[in-house]
Amino acid sequence: MIRDRVREEVYCREAMALGLDRDDTIIRRRLRQKMEFVSDDIAPQVQPADAELGAYLTAHPDKFRVEQQFTFRRLYLNPDNHGENLARDTAQLLAKLNQAGDDTGFAALGDPFMLDSSFTAVPASEVTKQFGDKFTAKLGGLPPGQWQGPVESGFGVHLVFVSERTRGRLPALADVRDAVRREWDNARRLEANEKFYQDLLKHYTVTIEQPAAKAAEELAATK
Repeated sequence: MIRDRVREEVYCREAMALGLDRDDTIIRRRLRQKMEFVSDDIAPQVQPADAELGAYLTAHPDKFRVEQQFTFRRLYLNPDNHGENLARDTAQLLAKLNQAGDDTGFAALGDPFMLDSSFTAVPASEVTKQFGDKFTAKLGGLPPGQWQGPVESGFGVHLVFVSERTRGRLPALADVRDAVRREWDNARRLEANEKFYQDLLKHYTVTIEQPAAKAAEELAATK
């Protein structure tokens, strides 16, 4: 272990003497990272009051909003199987389902499909992932408690029975306090890092050269 430590020190000192630490992307990134760690260490640790967290929650609702959720059943009708009779078959099956009043064995009435026939409290984003935006938008407007359709997706058409639909909402602070605190802490850390960087930047004069623009100006001047 001692010999290995000595070898490491010798190699590091000789590499720096040769300038091998310069213009090396990996080393530069690591040095930047270490300076950011320094910034994190010197940033003041603040305990936010609930009023501050509540204000952050209100200002950033999309970070914490509970999505609209759907509980529904669906039957699939494959356009390839029904051809020109698709609209007629869809209407007949819809009438049959609403007359039956009992969903026992309903899945067997539709065409085979790769996805589940029943979904419970599924977020809108998951519905969109499986069936597409058009299906989700239509689902959001269907009255619950009866079979509706046809509802189109990228796969074809479906008949849908919405049992329950929960609106999207902004939760109370008490329900998401830990998540809000993490986001608040991260925002404060980023602000501290930016201030640390801006203070360092004041010690430098930065010149940004734009050779392509300069060459274009010189070319225009010669015309």
